[in-house]
Parts: sequence; structure tokens; C-alpha cells
Amino acid sequence: MSVAHLSSESPWNFRHLWAALGIVFLVQMMLFPCLCSIGTTKVVWALVFDALIAIRLVAAKRFWETGRGWIFYAALIWASPVWIEALSLVVNGPH
Repeated sequence: MSVAHLSSESPWNFRHLWAALGIVFLVQMMLFPCLCSIGTTKVVWALVFDALIAIRLVAAKRFWETGRGWIFYAALIWASPVWIEALSLVVNGPH
């Protein structure tokens, strides 16, 4: 019996998290690229963010994470195009 079955908390909703990561990845790749260094920077930030979240999801699955912590990652994923764009404006200035 796995640890998730012994816990009173429910396991993470990995189906939602992976679907969100896939959808947002596609949105990022459609919105961010442009023929300039600012667009390249935004795409690199998006890819690094997506890779870090994917590593975290694999670790959470591997260690049978339970509870409502997945909601934080879902919100972080769904909001990532907005905050990556805002970070780009702060670091690179307006286009």
C-alpha cells in the first residue's frame, strides 16, 4: 500500500497540473516569440520555468505528495504568461 493511501489527505491532481503545463506551454510559445532579443529572453524564461515545474511535478509524483499544495503550482502555471511578461517589462523595459 502506498503512502498516499495511508494518509487522510488526497493526492495531488497530476492530470490537471500536466494538462495546465502543456496548455500554458503552447500559449507561451505563441505569445512570446518575436524577432528580437526581448522575445528570445521571454522564451528562455518560459522554458526554464516549465522545466523547473516539470521537475517538481516528477518529484511530487515520486514521493507521493498529498494535500492541497498542488493548487499553488496550478495557479503558478496558469499565471506564468502574465508574470513572465511583467518580468520582461521590468528587466528589459518596454518593447
